[in-house]
Amino acid sequence: MNVVNIDKKYLDNKEQSITARLKAIQDKALIRFEEITGKNSIHSFHAMMGANNNVYVDSMNSVFLDPNDFITRWLEGLTAQVKKRVEADTLKPKSYGVNREFFLMHALQDSVLREYLFLFLTRNFYRNFKERVRSKPNESLWSIWFGSGNLVWGLLISPEMRNDDWAVDRSEIRRSDFNFWTIRHVMKTGLIDPESNEPVKFKKPDDFIQFYRSVLKRVSNSQYEKAIADRYIEYLKKSDTPYEEPFLIPELRYAGKETKHKYRLDYTILNPYTMELVGFEISPSSTHMAIPKIKDVKKVEMNRDLSLKWTKEMEKRNDYFSKFGITTITFTDEELKDIDACFDIISKYLSTRGVAQNTLTGSLDKVNELFGELSL
Repeated sequence: MNVVNIDKKYLDNKEQSITARLKAIQDKALIRFEEITGKNSIHSFHAMMGANNNVYVDSMNSVFLDPNDFITRWLEGLTAQVKKRVEADTLKPKSYGVNREFFLMHALQDSVLREYLFLFLTRNFYRNFKERVRSKPNESLWSIWFGSGNLVWGLLISPEMRNDDWAVDRSEIRRSDFNFWTIRHVMKTGLIDPESNEPVKFKKPDDFIQFYRSVLKRVSNSQYEKAIADRYIEYLKKSDTPYEEPFLIPELRYAGKETKHKYRLDYTILNPYTMELVGFEISPSSTHMAIPKIKDVKKVEMNRDLSLKWTKEMEKRNDYFSKFGITTITFTDEELKDIDACFDIISKYLSTRGVAQNTLTGSLDKVNELFGELSL
């Protein structure tokens, strides 16, 4: 689900509509609640349903596609919690009150209570919409720096100038109204020049495309990297939603904006829709594994030099994965003979939206199956 396409009016209308439906069946639901728990308090009723959201799901850090995805994972978490309590023999009602999971398992067998519970959770989803659908990246990716040599650019989630240096305003990260690392992100925050007090801004995607062609592409000395840049530009121009396309980041720097850096990745995609983080090395052996031609060098010495280069390449991949969670795909000499096929692989990572998910019906079936196995 795209956070930038949902406005406050829509969310307010959804909440009001759901609240009206809850009120319409509230009296019936309270009667059922009292039959199970002996209580007739709307506050107790709502507490039974909503107090354990962050127990059943990691609601603060998870990304949910829609209300059904939120409820589905909530049910999965409830099922896991019930199994845990069964093993500990703490699920049955106690004299001091009914266990929450005991009530919820019974509520899900009752059509009125089940409807009320699902509406209640759906309203919670829309009340916390940004937090529910917002991708929560690792802190190491709140600010990324890319480019070679002194031509360094930054893309920060919520940039602010602080003590004459660019930093991330942590309080604004979740409030940002764009999907991270997309063209819209670039358009909203601009690109950061570490030597300037003002970000470089673009009025429309075409302006950024021109910048990509005239500045970012020309920095590279590699014919293969330039060919990939050309194909990315065409990819953006053909897109029906260019604002929402991931930014194909050239020369992502491992050590940030420092001039003396450790590594760079030729291209990187940080996909906010799947949280799949992938780097691409455009790596003909002539540039990555070549060793100097030296007279009278023994074979064992050449093998040692090759081993050192191989070790350095593997350390680079391991370090990017360890620090950022980025995995690396390498295009070999043979693969680079067909640059279109290489970009086809890249475009799959650019265009992927959404992730596989369990179904609400399937998760509810699991709850009912477990209920049938228990003596509650």
